[in-house]
Amino acid sequence: MKTKRNCHIFFRNYGVQTSPSSQASQTCQTSPTVGLKFLKNFWQFLSVPSYRKNFSLLACLTAALFFLSCSSDRNTFTLSGKFKGLEQGEFICFSSAPEWGTLDTVRIQGGKFSLSHPLADTVVLTLQYPNFMQTQVVAIPGHEVTIKGDANNMLAINVGSDDENEALNEFRHSIADLRSQTSSIKSQTSSPALMRAAEQFIRQNPESWASIAVFQKYILQAEHPDYALMAKLLDEMARKCPGRRIIQQLRAELGSLLACRVGSRLPAFSAVTLRGDTVSNVTFRGKPLLITLWSTMAPEHTYLLVASNRVLRRNGQWSIANGQRLNICLDADTSSCLRTLRRDSIGGYTVCDLRTFESPLVKNFGLRTLPSNIFVDSNGIIRERDISVDKLEATLGKYLK
Repeated sequence: MKTKRNCHIFFRNYGVQTSPSSQASQTCQTSPTVGLKFLKNFWQFLSVPSYRKNFSLLACLTAALFFLSCSSDRNTFTLSGKFKGLEQGEFICFSSAPEWGTLDTVRIQGGKFSLSHPLADTVVLTLQYPNFMQTQVVAIPGHEVTIKGDANNMLAINVGSDDENEALNEFRHSIADLRSQTSSIKSQTSSPALMRAAEQFIRQNPESWASIAVFQKYILQAEHPDYALMAKLLDEMARKCPGRRIIQQLRAELGSLLACRVGSRLPAFSAVTLRGDTVSNVTFRGKPLLITLWSTMAPEHTYLLVASNRVLRRNGQWSIANGQRLNICLDADTSSCLRTLRRDSIGGYTVCDLRTFESPLVKNFGLRTLPSNIFVDSNGIIRERDISVDKLEATLGKYLK
């Protein structure tokens, strides 16, 4: 009992909790001076003869505390930064990789922001801002990435702290002139010149996670995708990193895109709506169908849904009651989804399975960006993909006359 009491007094005196609560992990993680003080006095403690014989017990406790402090850091990714010219606001952070698992809203206060997220394996994150511009970040467990930029020039954002993100920075800066020559957000990631630059970068760095990010943004999400090029680049990256799971995932996404490209028949599907109805291809047989991917995580992710609703209501031949709409909500809970549906009188069927980008419908339909959509004619053939808000009425009008 005396030994336990003496050990407890020593640890308590140097700021380390000996109870099995989560407070011990928090103390070790957030107070590095405590660890230094502990190590500085540890040898002095062992120099006392009555304590030296208890070295094994102390060593075990020390190792346990060290493990607690480090394991938490190793399984956490931190994103922080500052935007000049933007005091308050928010953006969303997401990844199609299951290791990330959630859609996160990051709030900016006083121009600064910070996000810590549990992470067990490296992933590519997408930061999407209210103006629909995006920044790719390589998230590595145990790392902290710092972002600096000017809200008036989002093309010049700097993402730093490791070689992968520095490589991404260099690529972004190298194509800045190409991006500034285009007016639309979509064109800034999918012009032929940008695709050629992305292809060259990937071929020169096939083993890099930065190449995965470039592939996703400039090749996979291209307005006019080159499926043969996608397959070749994935093969090159797979040869360099045969065990990298994200490459297998990207190959699966490519398969979904091929299955859901314009001119193909909509793949078979089945899902349960918020009302408990089961919908499938049979539900919409013989009817045109508009599929919309949306979320309430940020206001801009509902614009496409609301705009579609207005366009279809103005069209006399499109009966909302016939359920010719399938709305796929990526929210992690249903409350905000239901509020939006009621507030804007959204028609059709809505699915919110709480699985975000892991939803089987997202994977089955090859939906790549948020928000996005697919238009299917009455014969079940995909006629349009990724119709922008400003082109909705003209595009849908061609098929609904």
